[in-house]
Amino acid sequence: MTYVIIERRDTVRRTICLVLIFLLAQLLSSLAVLFFFNLPGLLQDGCLEMGVLAESPVAISVSLMLNAAIVWGVMALLRWTDRKSFRLQGHGWKVYVIALLGMMPVIFVVNLLLELFALEDWNAAAFGRMACHPLGVLALVLVGPFMEELVFRMGIQRHLMRHRMHPWVAIAVSSVIFGVIHGNPAQIPGAVLFGVVLGWLYWRSGTIWMPVAAHAFNNLVGVATIWFTGSQTTLCDLCGGAGVAALCALVALLGCYVVYRYLDGYFSNRMPLFNGKGMDNGVVRP
Repeated sequence: MTYVIIERRDTVRRTICLVLIFLLAQLLSSLAVLFFFNLPGLLQDGCLEMGVLAESPVAISVSLMLNAAIVWGVMALLRWTDRKSFRLQGHGWKVYVIALLGMMPVIFVVNLLLELFALEDWNAAAFGRMACHPLGVLALVLVGPFMEELVFRMGIQRHLMRHRMHPWVAIAVSSVIFGVIHGNPAQIPGAVLFGVVLGWLYWRSGTIWMPVAAHAFNNLVGVATIWFTGSQTTLCDLCGGAGVAALCALVALLGCYVVYRYLDGYFSNRMPLFNGKGMDNGVVRP
């Protein structure tokens, strides 16, 4: 009993530490970029322009990349990464393609629900500027997804599962943290839902590259939507009305289920699942 209590305390402590590392890395990278991009003004008249991070896509992108480097370095230093999770686990490219195709209906349904909530988007302008700059696209599509999956799936979810927490509970916990950490009302519900999908992919595939690919694909779709339709276009507009959008959502849900059943069967035949003690201690069916 005492061992279980100590183990749970360690799990909570690790989770809190990872969240703090993530937030502190954001703060440090933002301050560093703010200082660097204001250096000419500081040298001339001592002025510090605080809005540079919100207005410059280059500044935001550099800050995000520096944030990722800090998080990666600290996690590697503390040995909180998992070598096995960086392996491809023998999954061929066809499985990745199917997983990415399965993300399309998920993206559609989640974003349609977010439109119904009509939550305020604090980052819309900054995201739009980043989507129109090559460095911003790199940060949004590659750097951001890798860093976030490293923290929330490999760092938090994996640690929770290794310390006797049921996989679905670990997925739920990491997904809620993942959503809340975004801090943007328009992103929080969608991030939680996407976090569940990404967490399931990590759990079942045994490799971090599966959720990283799905996460990157989701962000790429968002960037491409801004490129081709503009940031103000809604899914209802693209579908030609709310009724058609609702019908498309039903078809999308059916597509989600079909892809889920296929991937679930594929992973069940190939991969051992977490049983609360690690990856290789037997198979537990979901």
